[in-house]
Amino acid sequence: MRSDEIKAVFDQQAARYDERWARTAPIRDALHFLLQAVFAPLPAEARVLCIGAGTGEEILHLAQCRPGWTFTAVEPSGAMLQVLCDKATRAGIEQRCQFHEGYLETLPEQA
Repeated sequence: MRSDEIKAVFDQQAARYDERWARTAPIRDALHFLLQAVFAPLPAEARVLCIGAGTGEEILHLAQCRPGWTFTAVEPSGAMLQVLCDKATRAGIEQRCQFHEGYLETLPEQA
């Protein structure tokens, strides 16, 4: 499957993506627990790059746990990224996020 075909599939699924995966919440919660453990040594003001950010569940969780962290979300699907942007706004963390629609190689170089 080509990248544009994959992007189209996720664009179609974006609006109901979180709802579709709600039954796997215990797995998501375990992933969040693991992320907290792995990222524990990071500084209070860490900058986190999330590639394939999807609807942002991981970013939202980490942002709640670590109020000093900022996030760069890279996501090829514009529809998925819009869901993430909306959720970040509702959570009050949009100012801590940079949103990039595209693939990692299209992200402008930054410090």
